[in-house]
Amino acid sequence: MLGGCTPLGLWMYEDPVVTVEHISYEQRRSMPAQSPVVVALAVKNANDYPISAEHVELSLHLDGVPVGQVRRDSTVPLAIDTVSTVAVPLVFNSQTVSQRQQVTRSGMHSFAIKGQATFQTPIGPRTVRFAQEGSMVFGVRASRSPM
Repeated sequence: MLGGCTPLGLWMYEDPVVTVEHISYEQRRSMPAQSPVVVALAVKNANDYPISAEHVELSLHLDGVPVGQVRRDSTVPLAIDTVSTVAVPLVFNSQTVSQRQQVTRSGMHSFAIKGQATFQTPIGPRTVRFAQEGSMVFGVRASRSPM
């Protein structure tokens, strides 16, 4: 007679999986100091209990150019056994402002993201590293296909 998702009262823990859901770019002429690039991370919590993201840091390269980085401390609760989206605005590197303007025009671009996130769990804080490379289109909103 076993009940529930946690067998015999033992905590089973699985590190969350962090991937890039999408990267969005919005040209803001009226507010140039604000970051026009937002990185949306898909964070899968496969556990049968909630956890929370406490810290995230990442760096972004577009077409081989180091565009910027994020280092953010804030608590974001992650639902049980699902994928949550965590969106973070990018802080641009001051050395690459002119290169950034060329890289972030519309069209297909390659990206590379490396980072880590710290999660608060029932067994204490856990740090998960992630990296992803791929291609994306700026200027066109991607459509989602049903899974």
